[in-house]
Amino acid sequence: MHDVHFVWKPEYDVGIKDIDDQHHYFAGLINKFIAELWGTRPDEYQRQLVAELNAYARFHFISEENLMLRCSYPLLAEHRAHHLQLLDELSAKQTRLALEKTEQRKKEMVDYLIRWFINHTTKEDLLLANYLHGAPATDPA
Repeated sequence: MHDVHFVWKPEYDVGIKDIDDQHHYFAGLINKFIAELWGTRPDEYQRQLVAELNAYARFHFISEENLMLRCSYPLLAEHRAHHLQLLDELSAKQTRLALEKTEQRKKEMVDYLIRWFINHTTKEDLLLANYLHGAPATDPA
């Protein structure tokens, strides 16, 4: 049994209702996945949970990118590149977990989801939020 649980912190909110609502939902999916990954559910159900996470991430990224297009966000290309990289990594980890359902692969997937969520939300998404609130957009690199 794994005792990790993703705990929401106020600094994950970026101050844009649609994005924050989607982030809260995604955090809930991560916790559902964590709870079920070490449970007794069938492997197919667990694979479907990863597919649900992947599909929701894609939906969320398209939603963010549409917002960026609407407001002429100057860092759209860079942000989109982050999204594509995150989805590629998630798909690779999803495949590895399906092939090797070991404790190590489970832990890698959970650690990746949590790290990805925190880093992307508190860096790239915060830049977008600041831009929407009137701050100039500057590349953090």
